[in-house]
Amino acid sequence: MPSLEPIRLINVGTVSHRKGTDLLLRALDRLVPEFPFELTMVGTASTGGREALRREVSPKLWDRILFKSDLTPGELADELAVATLKVLPTRADTSPNVVKEAVVAGVPVVASRVGGIPDYVFPERNGLLFPPGDLDGLVDALRAAVRHPLFGKGRVDPSTLESMRAYLSPALMAEKFLVLYRSMDGPKSGGRA
Repeated sequence: MPSLEPIRLINVGTVSHRKGTDLLLRALDRLVPEFPFELTMVGTASTGGREALRREVSPKLWDRILFKSDLTPGELADELAVATLKVLPTRADTSPNVVKEAVVAGVPVVASRVGGIPDYVFPERNGLLFPPGDLDGLVDALRAAVRHPLFGKGRVDPSTLESMRAYLSPALMAEKFLVLYRSMDGPKSGGRA
């Protein structure tokens, strides 16, 4: 049951330049007057780091941010259950689990087009992508997501959700690992036994 009034955005990850925290906050600062939202930031941020962030954003944005850390998997699932949109403006990533979790939970994702993210986020079906490090691109993607007939309601294309759940299912992952392990035929010549 995603929150719609206000829209609930969730960001999961370490508060850092690499993860695009600065981009996220600058983008949301621009969007404060446009639509009501709350941002839940799940991850680690030192007290000093939070104070540095506070100095970079308007008080109107700061009042809309909730920091959470050390969540159990169940608590994170509860956060995803009420999230309208998952936002990941990372500058560098490979295959982020937080995107996979959101995709399987059916939470629309707004993320940078970097690393393995485009393998899981399909524009106009389960999220929107923008170039990494592109502040204007992030602002535009967030605006578009809020206006989107599904994403703005915290929903994704049902067939895409079904296919991603099947693709990322534990049963399929186990099967793929088993095939990989069986394909190995022991130590190669010159290697240790």
